[in-house]
Amino acid sequence: METPEPSATRPGIAALACAALVGPAVLGAAFAGDGSGFDGVLPVGGFAVGLLAAFLVVFAFGGVPLARLGPSGRAVVVAALLVVLWTGATMAWSIVPDRSWETFNRTAAFAAFLGLGVALGGVGGRIAARLGAALLVAVTGIVLVWAVLSKAIPALDPGGERVARLREPVGYWNALALLADIAIPLALWLGATRGRGVPMRALGGLLAYVATLALLLTISRAGVVVAIGVVALWLLVSSEKVEGGLLLAVSALPAAAVAGWAFTRPALVEDGAERADRVADGAVFGVLTFVGACLVAALVALGARRGFDGRQRRLAGRGLLAAAAVIVVAGLVSVVVAIGNPVTWVDEEVAGSSCSEVVNDPSRLGSLNLNNRWCWWNEAWDVFAEHSPEGAGAGTFEVARKRFRPDVRNVLQPHSVPLQQLADGGIAALALFSALVLAAGLVCVCAIRRLEGRERAAAIALVATPAAYLAHVLVDYTWDFIAATAPVMVVVGVLAAAGRAPVEARTRPLLAVASVGVAVVLLVSFASPRLAERNVRASTRALDERDYDRARDEALSARFFNPLSVDPLFALARISERRGFRTAAEHRYIEAVELQPENPETWYALGLYEFQVLENMCAAYRFLNNAYTLDPAGSQWRKGGELDIARAAVDDGACAPGS
Repeated sequence: METPEPSATRPGIAALACAALVGPAVLGAAFAGDGSGFDGVLPVGGFAVGLLAAFLVVFAFGGVPLARLGPSGRAVVVAALLVVLWTGATMAWSIVPDRSWETFNRTAAFAAFLGLGVALGGVGGRIAARLGAALLVAVTGIVLVWAVLSKAIPALDPGGERVARLREPVGYWNALALLADIAIPLALWLGATRGRGVPMRALGGLLAYVATLALLLTISRAGVVVAIGVVALWLLVSSEKVEGGLLLAVSALPAAAVAGWAFTRPALVEDGAERADRVADGAVFGVLTFVGACLVAALVALGARRGFDGRQRRLAGRGLLAAAAVIVVAGLVSVVVAIGNPVTWVDEEVAGSSCSEVVNDPSRLGSLNLNNRWCWWNEAWDVFAEHSPEGAGAGTFEVARKRFRPDVRNVLQPHSVPLQQLADGGIAALALFSALVLAAGLVCVCAIRRLEGRERAAAIALVATPAAYLAHVLVDYTWDFIAATAPVMVVVGVLAAAGRAPVEARTRPLLAVASVGVAVVLLVSFASPRLAERNVRASTRALDERDYDRARDEALSARFFNPLSVDPLFALARISERRGFRTAAEHRYIEAVELQPENPETWYALGLYEFQVLENMCAAYRFLNNAYTLDPAGSQWRKGGELDIARAAVDDGACAPGS
């Protein structure tokens, strides 16, 4: 076990400046991370990479300290770098290499956030854990307040008319639920730690209130279960169990009451609600939320001023235990009354849930239906079996699963990060991700054992962050969200560095040069796919305007910036086709097939061109049939469609010699 090391760094301007830079980076991940897409990698990941490079340059010339990591800290850094490198390596055999490149970029951004956490922990010195916890309080507080406001003010969530579950600004309800899960232990740390003033305690109560309210409005079953788990973890390890329990009670109960009212309003919790109804009910919701917040602040302030002696604390603790027992018993009785035999109900729920969906309303909280997950998990295993042992390539599950999907529905990931790693990167990816998780767990354990006093209290709250994340990744695709993964990486970095002695101060010019060089390479890598997309769009506009030369130049530029993508080839093919160069267009479609031969889209585009333009039924059938083999459940196939017509022509001798 690692031995404690004294912290030699005192808090100062450097620590505050570092927090002032890392905080906006993490906050930007929530607001500009583009959900599970890749458009957020350049602005958010690019800022993180640039900031980390700047920190390393300043450190290299003795401007700021850097913590000397222990074995667990070094292990987590090495594991993260290996995950990044292996993700990039999968481009060599990926069935959709441009997606693997994008996934590599996002994973590199995650590693940059880990580095920022280490930097913050080193600069923070004696208050590193508290500084990290305070930063996360601010970030989660802003995000969750915005989320709740989006329910009260529909203009903040334009997509709320289509999907009612709370999801903004992150873009996905389960990812937002994770941030709420992270915020609750932080709220307990802020509001229940002894010796804090009334304002801090009230702020902690308000954070617990808004986190609970946001969590319930996401209607995330995993989020609720994980919240119970992280609260139990905090209560198990913390020394402020009674204070934490009371704070949670006075904060969560008003939040549950407000959410309970919201659950009765279809305009707030059901998809497809009219905007006028959302505005009207949202206004009432906003008033109730504000009243609940005032009540929480008043109750917390009253309790903080009164205080507890030893006897009162014991009585309060017994009262909380009794209340918890009553709630559990009442809940179990209610469940039995509502569903009958629990064993039979669980068996029926799970047995009938393999590939079925659960409605997006509060009734889902009482269902054990896996919501398609069992089907997707089996598809992930099928993809791995088809591409064993190396996997199909990072980020390719959406395409690779088309060979095995039972219906036309699309899904980006199998909603289980371990299975996602296995399908995408094979055995090595799963092993490296598992090593990263194990190393992060060791970092958490060592931090709690190493730190003391107020730093230990902050570390306990921070440890709940990776714990909640781990629980979520088992049943969701949280790894795809910068908004969810960036704060976790920062926390792990802070915990790895907190309480550590600094590295010896000396000039390291090679480190400065290497940091700048790696940052430049990564920024170019982040920017290139975005530039290619811009050029493809510009090419399409020029083609619509019949400016063929500019359209071709833009498409060639896109090809230069992203040679792994088929979109520039499709653009060049359309240009050649429009100009009457039919053979040249065919060659471009063939290039796309050669670039991504296991992508049904490339075969379908080539087959459709042969069918519609060249009217070569023999070639059309061969290429369309290849596309059908790779995606038999696709929406492009219909009775009497191109494939059926081409097949009939082949049966009539279209492929015969001389035909």
